[in-house]
Amino acid sequence: MAMTGSLVAACHVLLAVLQAPPARGTLRLYAVGDINLGRHTARERLIAGDTLYSFRPLLDTLRGADITFGNLESPIAADTGQVDDSGAAFTAPPVAALALAQAGFDIVSTANNHAWDGGEATLQETMRQLTRAGVLFVGSGLGRDMAEQPVIVRRGNWRVAFFAITRAWNPAPYTFYRHAGANYVAWGDTGWIFPAIRGLKQTGRADLVVVSVHGGKEFVDAPPKYHQDLLYGLVDAGADLVLAHHPHVLQPVVRYKGKPIVQSLGNFVFLQNDPWTRLSAILRVVVRPDKRMRLSAIPIRVDHQPTLATGAAADSVRRRLGIPLSTSAHP
Repeated sequence: MAMTGSLVAACHVLLAVLQAPPARGTLRLYAVGDINLGRHTARERLIAGDTLYSFRPLLDTLRGADITFGNLESPIAADTGQVDDSGAAFTAPPVAALALAQAGFDIVSTANNHAWDGGEATLQETMRQLTRAGVLFVGSGLGRDMAEQPVIVRRGNWRVAFFAITRAWNPAPYTFYRHAGANYVAWGDTGWIFPAIRGLKQTGRADLVVVSVHGGKEFVDAPPKYHQDLLYGLVDAGADLVLAHHPHVLQPVVRYKGKPIVQSLGNFVFLQNDPWTRLSAILRVVVRPDKRMRLSAIPIRVDHQPTLATGAAADSVRRRLGIPLSTSAHP
C-alpha cells in the first residue's frame, strides 16, 4: 500500500508538471511610427533596387527584437493611381513589402487614413504583397470581420495579440461609414473594439494584448481629450499596451492603471518639412515573465533614411516622450 501510495503521489506530481504552463522568458518588442515608402527618395531607391536604403542605418536594431511593429502609412502596389475619394497617393512599389521583411518587421498596421489611397484593388494587393513577403498585417481584411480580427504573434512561450484601428480617414473621419473602405479597414468604434478585447482576454488565447491606434490631431504635443478617452478606454477593456500614431510628432508616454499608453510614436520613414516632425524614436518594450514592462527610447532623426540622434536632439526625444533613453541602439 505504501508503495502504491507513493506511486500515485509521484504520478500526481508528474501530471502537475506536465500541466503547468511553460515558463516564459523576457520578450523584447520594438515599435515605430509612420512608415511611408511611397514618396520621393524612399520610393526612388526602392525602384532603383536599393531595397534596404530606408532602414540600413538601423538594421541591427530593428532585427534585434523578438517582435518589431510599425504603422504602414503607404499602400503597396504596382499601380500608383489615386481614387477620387482618398487623400494623397502614398502607394509604394511592390518591393516595399520585401524591404519591410528584410528590415526585420514582423507585423504592421494597415488601419490608417492612407489605406485607401489607391482604392480596393490597391488595398487588396497590399495585403497580398505583405503576405508573400512574410510580414503580418492587422487592421485590414477582405471584409470587416477579417479587418477587426486580432493577429496573434507567437514568440517562444509568448502569445502577443495585436489589434489595429483607425480614427483618421480621408477625406474626413465622418465619411467613413458611407465609404467603400469601411468594408476593408477596422474603424475605432468602441462598440466592437472594447468587447473584442474583453472577449480575447477572457478566452486566455493571448498573454499580452497590444492595440495600435491611428488617430488624434496632427502636429500637436498632446492628444485631444476625446482621443485620450479612447486610449484610456482600451486599457479599461483589457489592453496591456497601446501604441498610437498619426500626429507625426512624439507625444508623452503615460501609464493608466499600470499599463503604458504611447500617445504618439511620431514618424519613422516619413519626410515632412516641419522641423518638429523630424525627431522621433524606436520604442523598446522589455516585457518580463511576470508581464511587467520597461519602456525606453532609441532616439532617431527622421528622413527617408532615419538615423540615430545624439546630443541635444536625443535629449529632446527624452523630454517629449518622458521615458529613459536606451543606453544602446543594439539589443
